[in-house]
Amino acid sequence: MSIFSPLSHATFRTFWIGMSVSTAGFWMQNITVTWLMREWSQTDPLLVSLVQTAMFLPVMFLSLPAGVIADRFDRRILLITAHSVMAATPIIIAGSILLGVQSPSLLLLMTVVLAAGNAMKLPTQSALLPDLVATPELPSAIGLNSMAVNGGRVAGPLVSAGLLPFLGPIALLFANALTYCSFIIILARLKLEQSATVVRAKTSLREDVRELVSFTLADKKFQATLLRSGLYFAVWSTVLAILPLLVADAREFGFVYANFGLGSIVGAVAMEPVRRYLGNEFTLNVAIIGHAIFIAGLTLFESIAAMSACLFAVGAMSFYVMSTFQIAAQTVLPRHLRGRGLALMTTVMMGATALSSPVWGSLAELWSPSTALQAAAIFSAVSLALTFRKKVIPENL
Repeated sequence: MSIFSPLSHATFRTFWIGMSVSTAGFWMQNITVTWLMREWSQTDPLLVSLVQTAMFLPVMFLSLPAGVIADRFDRRILLITAHSVMAATPIIIAGSILLGVQSPSLLLLMTVVLAAGNAMKLPTQSALLPDLVATPELPSAIGLNSMAVNGGRVAGPLVSAGLLPFLGPIALLFANALTYCSFIIILARLKLEQSATVVRAKTSLREDVRELVSFTLADKKFQATLLRSGLYFAVWSTVLAILPLLVADAREFGFVYANFGLGSIVGAVAMEPVRRYLGNEFTLNVAIIGHAIFIAGLTLFESIAAMSACLFAVGAMSFYVMSTFQIAAQTVLPRHLRGRGLALMTTVMMGATALSSPVWGSLAELWSPSTALQAAAIFSAVSLALTFRKKVIPENL
């Protein structure tokens, strides 16, 4: 089955287009804010890395409550609410620039608010996918979901890199707001064949969390997925935390980072034949060690072309790893636990990203960005050696 087969369904296709546009806006904002922090903080490594902490730490704390809510209420309405919150943040940052305020603290605060909306969006959006396609098409739908995220990593940085030197950050920030608003309009008009509300017995929030904890403690594959995804994302965070310190020019930074997303798209297209030929677990392990090798490779080159090639490979590897963890969780979680289970996995992944980013930033400040990347690569290899026997996904998917 082709990865593009779910796009034959009009409802999924419309949803996917809106999701892709808003995701591109999210990464435009991430790149723009990161660059603003670099300029406003005089390239302070810790402050630059704290942008990623602000981007992902709220997701760590809010994803599980968001998952509980996603299992109780209309997921379409929840996505509209989340994107409304996200749309407010670039408008406020743009307003501050117009008023002549260049505050790193404001950038971090608005990034936290953006992340709060993203925390609601991520588990809700993932939990909605199985309601838009048939079960046999779910792996392809998850792959397309990941492709939208990684396509945004291409489009967002390229737009930022191309337009930031000419239009400035204000125009880009207002464009970010428009991308979120476009998805809100699509969601408001979206016709779902199935209700996006999960009908469940009335239970307390404590009982909902207890049910998830009981399932997690009993299911070894879900435990392995949580452990291995957390360890992987602790290394994945180096791309956003350290890359701005390696590339001085705004246009070059956007171009190099866009290759990370471009590699992810190529990885998406190649994923199905590769995993059928090599097997799911073997390819997952190869992708993790390949990710570590090319992260370390960034320290060996100073040319933009070589760094772009390394980021391209890192992107391809990261797509397969992330998609495999998503598929593993989606297949093992019961439908009524899906929102909470995916939220727990998001909590683990984003928590690992948020908590590791200042660690890599501190290493870069104490020694050098290259030292931080080398340490991350070693951590990845050691983690894989300790956990590769913990299987996360069946070979027959």
